[in-house]
Amino acid sequence: MVSATRISKIVGVSEEEIINKSLISFIEREIRLAEADIADIRERYNVISKEELYEAIKSNKIASHPAWEDYIVWKNKARYVEDLKEQVKFGR
Repeated sequence: MVSATRISKIVGVSEEEIINKSLISFIEREIRLAEADIADIRERYNVISKEELYEAIKSNKIASHPAWEDYIVWKNKARYVEDLKEQVKFGR
């Protein structure tokens, strides 16, 4: 297992800074992955926003299944990204 203490000694940076930078890197990776998932949904339905997807489903321009599930995933991923971005701001 990787030890923050050992890495700290090797690179000459405090454990706290290593842990903080590691968490920020992890959060940034999670944001990229979630945004990639959103981009896949956007491309799948050829829409720009989750609101546009919602309207297309409601007006029957897009079949509701599995579009409703994708809409819910998009909403949750967008909220997840916003929550993570707040944490990155807080951590810097």
